[in-house]
Amino acid sequence: QRVYTVLVKLTTMAERTGSHSLKVLSWNIDGLDGKDIQDRTESVCDFIAANQPDVVYLQEVVSKTMGIIGSKLDSSYEGYTAHSPPAHYYPAILVRKSSIQVQGSLECLNFPHSCMGRHLLQLPVKFSDLEIQLMTSHLESMKDYGRERKDQLRSAFEIMTKLQASKICIFGGDLNLRDNEVRNVGLPKKTVDVWEACGSVEEEKYTWDVSANDNLNWPYGNKPKLRFDRVYLSPSDGKLRPKSFSLVGKERLPRCGRFPSDHWGLWMEFGVETQ
Repeated sequence: QRVYTVLVKLTTMAERTGSHSLKVLSWNIDGLDGKDIQDRTESVCDFIAANQPDVVYLQEVVSKTMGIIGSKLDSSYEGYTAHSPPAHYYPAILVRKSSIQVQGSLECLNFPHSCMGRHLLQLPVKFSDLEIQLMTSHLESMKDYGRERKDQLRSAFEIMTKLQASKICIFGGDLNLRDNEVRNVGLPKKTVDVWEACGSVEEEKYTWDVSANDNLNWPYGNKPKLRFDRVYLSPSDGKLRPKSFSLVGKERLPRCGRFPSDHWGLWMEFGVETQ
């Protein structure tokens, strides 16, 4: 397997003044759709600036949207992508400078059998006194590529399992998963699906919902809705516990009349247990 290691700048830890919780946003921002891309990407940046998540996982970032993100959020966030992404669209990690201390280098693991340039980003950070491995990916798309997608999921779960004894792992993104695929791979011990851990609320389930989101101009009679985007936490009995989960980005933008993306964003808060 080919691994890229990218040097990153250390960020000074600022004193936290808010409540003791970690805020995480994961969102496929659909940079592959060039229509209204400026307006849509700026709206995502405005949401981030207003709500100040500590960690942001983005998927389907392209060079144009990364430029917009940098110009809008550079003062508050440090952004990380693969040094040489194997495809023209890729995942990114943003960390809030005032609350997250980066502990080392970003690693990019290319999935060796992907035909879509898919890869896994890992970034070691510190939040409060917690050592956390941030992990995001955009797993292989489409139903016919389920076997490769399961292999990619299995690789990520193996990394989480190996790190359980030493640090907390938060793995998520647009994973394109179906429930039966997760069952086939098997959820590792002491690992939880954050949506499930927060009560499996039906209204917050479907992250890609053509029946409610018309950005794609879906031409077929059936209107699928699927839980493609997921986030996993390990270990589940550690000092970081899922506290809330909700979907965001459901308001149409006033200028273009569309949603920020064809995916809803995932907003999560994790409570920090102090002992």
